[in-house]
Amino acid sequence: MMLRARAAVAALLLMVPLLGATPAIPGLRSSGTLVVQANVQGEPLNVGGKIALYHKGTLYRLDLLSLGFPGTSGDVSTIAATLIGPGGVSVLYDGASGALTAWSNANRTYYSETPSRTALPPANAPSGPAAPRDPLSALASLATALHDVQSATIMMTGHTTVNGHPTTDLDVQMKRQLPGKALENYHAQLALADDLGDFPVQIALQSVPATKSAFGGVMKLDLTTVEKGDPDDSVFTVPQGYTRVSSLTGVLKPPGR
Repeated sequence: MMLRARAAVAALLLMVPLLGATPAIPGLRSSGTLVVQANVQGEPLNVGGKIALYHKGTLYRLDLLSLGFPGTSGDVSTIAATLIGPGGVSVLYDGASGALTAWSNANRTYYSETPSRTALPPANAPSGPAAPRDPLSALASLATALHDVQSATIMMTGHTTVNGHPTTDLDVQMKRQLPGKALENYHAQLALADDLGDFPVQIALQSVPATKSAFGGVMKLDLTTVEKGDPDDSVFTVPQGYTRVSSLTGVLKPPGR
């Protein structure tokens, strides 16, 4: 799914809290799985891995701990494992500033980018929920994100139990068309845990490519274990001694190359 399309889907979901007050998402530690069933230039490709996810205040950290190609030979999965190396790859996102940081424990490198005119909060910043956004400003941001969207809907599909948590389930559908391009279709299904401040314990994203040669597929994230409690501040800090690189590609570069 293209970045702007993901932003549009996220903008739709961010509008839901404006309908009424919502409980704060608690600090938590979790683990689970990530599976991607992709179509790359008309060829199917399945990728799976184990993940860990941490949340505190406006900070989120996702660890990709392992990576493999289900249904393929052990040699192929071994090659996939070298892409992230021993210890995995971590991605840190600050919802307050939009800052994104990624690092590799294998080659001890990190990459960081922060939107202009913003700065990361200090490590000892309060971990409470972010301040409420101006509803009119939120509407303007939504309109900007949806400039190329032809139609979009959010529907609550019911209440179920997912991964051991009572959930409120949402279905999001969106059609987008860039100038001079074919119509694209996106579909997201989310299970929001009622006992975790509506934190998603399952997300499924589907992208239908505009052409057979374009990227498309399904990504599913499941959080199978969740423990409440604020992680330590060090969880959201790049380990000491790591070298900064100029791109995400540098983070994924195998050690010694």
